Order: sequence, then C-alpha cells, then structure tokens
Amino acid sequence: MSPKVTIIIPCYNSEKFVAECVLSALTQTYENIEVIAVDNESTDNTMLLLEAMAEHHDKLTVSTAKNIYPNCWDEAREEGYRLMTGDYVTVIGSDDLIEKDYIKSCVEIMQKSNGAIKAFQSIAMGFKDHPQGKVRTGLIEYRYENKEQFMEQSLQRCVVNSPSVFYDASLHEMGLLETFPEKYGGAADYDLYCRLVDSGVFIYSVPSWIGFCYRWHEDQATWKVHKEGINYDKMIQDFWREKWKKENS
Repeated sequence: MSPKVTIIIPCYNSEKFVAECVLSALTQTYENIEVIAVDNESTDNTMLLLEAMAEHHDKLTVSTAKNIYPNCWDEAREEGYRLMTGDYVTVIGSDDLIEKDYIKSCVEIMQKSNGAIKAFQSIAMGFKDHPQGKVRTGLIEYRYENKEQFMEQSLQRCVVNSPSVFYDASLHEMGLLETFPEKYGGAADYDLYCRLVDSGVFIYSVPSWIGFCYRWHEDQATWKVHKEGINYDKMIQDFWREKWKKENS
C-alpha cells in the first residue's frame, strides 16, 4: 500500500483564502492523504467555512487550538501532529496553494531516496491576487549543497521556506519537530531547522519547482512578526553561532 500523507493546515482569520487552500489539498492526484485543518481561534468565518467543507469531504478533519503566541502557527500545527496518522507530513499555510501533483511528487522524492531523506524543501512559486487573476511573481528558492553550507547560510538568514517542507513523520515521533514559540515567536521554525541539522537531519533542497505556490499579501504573519520589534532572527543566529563555534573549537 502506498504511504499515507498528512497535510496539516493551520488557520487563523483565513476566510479569504482557506477554502481554496483546503480544496487544493483535497484534490491531489495522490489518493492516500488526510487533510487536517486546525483553527487557531479565528475571529472571522474561517471555522464556519471549514466545518461546511468537512461535511462534503471525508478526508478532511477539522479541529481547534488555543491561540497563545501571536503570529505563530505552532499551537495549531501541534494539534495537527497529535491527530495525524500519516507516514509523511507537511504543513502548508492556509493562504497558500498546492498544484494537483504536488504530493505525488513529494512522495516520489522520499521513496526514491530509500530512507536517506527524512526532510526536504522545494522551490516555491510566488503569486499575488489581482482583479484579472493570479499573477506569478517568481520563484522562491534556497541553494546549499551540504550540511556545512546550510549551517553557514543559516547564520545569516533562514534558508528554508517553511510551508514547502516535507517530513518523514518519524521525526515527530522522535521529538525532533518540537518548536519554542515562547522564546522565538513566529520565527520558531528558523530555530527548528538549525536544531534539525544539529541533530543530524539534513533538509535537502529540491532543485526544481514541483508545485508549491506561495501567496504574497499584506496580511501575512511574516510581516506582523517583523512589526513586533523583536529581532528573533538575531537571537537565533547568535545562539547557533556560539553553539557551533564551541562544537568546532
């Protein structure tokens, strides 16, 4: 039997985009999937839309999570992890989209590696909504060839596009996907990627676009994190620079 894939979609005030996002996940050509949409205490109609969709789609599970940390998806994602039954897992933003063959391509990458790959990211295609339709804004990609390059670049900026990461679910079972939003807020994933590589889990970078679509818009949590006035990136960089310096001295 083909491996099962869990697609987790954390949602917060996503009524403008969530139905389109969830539908893109539900209509994958790869059939052995489950979609878990977790509402993070939205104050708009997100939850009503999710519940209405769940009535018509057996593969969609809807749940909720407390909104504890601002501009984070960690609480909702953790609820998704608790509910998941897949062999592989990916977490996509409720404002993003995936092409119909995306999950099929992800599974093929994992299977062809024969277990060597436990996590990878793929190139994202940026797009914006315009009155005439969706307009592509170009590829979002990060290049590194090995662990050393990944670590070096990670001390300058986050080099992982979070919603495009695809994991072997065993990483969660081993406790390796835990994040610390209480310390790093909405940048907690940046720290996660550094901890993964520090634990021996290399996040491979797929050199081609396989169908992940990243929506740019003014209400993105990314911009809100920047407006908090806390330089989480520097905190993360300083911590890992010092740790890796000590380990290599």
